Amino acid sequence: MEVGSESSSRNQNSGRRRCHCGLPAAITQAWTDKNSGRRFYGCPRYKLGDECKYFSWFDEEEGTKWQRRALIKASDEIRERNMVIEQLKKTISQMRSDLEKKQMVTVNEENEDETVRKFEEFYV
Repeated sequence: MEVGSESSSRNQNSGRRRCHCGLPAAITQAWTDKNSGRRFYGCPRYKLGDECKYFSWFDEEEGTKWQRRALIKASDEIRERNMVIEQLKKTISQMRSDLEKKQMVTVNEENEDETVRKFEEFYV
């Protein structure tokens, strides 16, 4: 195995980087303002709070300013659309619930009308 400048190792047989834990490093995409869209290697157990903290850029150079701005704008649009979709889902759910209640009331009213009609036929 070869040790790199960032203490990363690369398994010569697989060509994949490994973190300090010895696990295959996960490739993740950054969405920060400064590095939006840049990919990096990281320990797959990072979110679990492990102490490895392995990090290395996947791409060698930063994107240009217009690329970063375009990615941030696209990310913001996606976030806004996802919020609209969630609100629409809630609205649809509420409308379905209201429709079911309305249908139950209609069925109850029809049953009451039928009961009154039968009563009238029998006693009138």
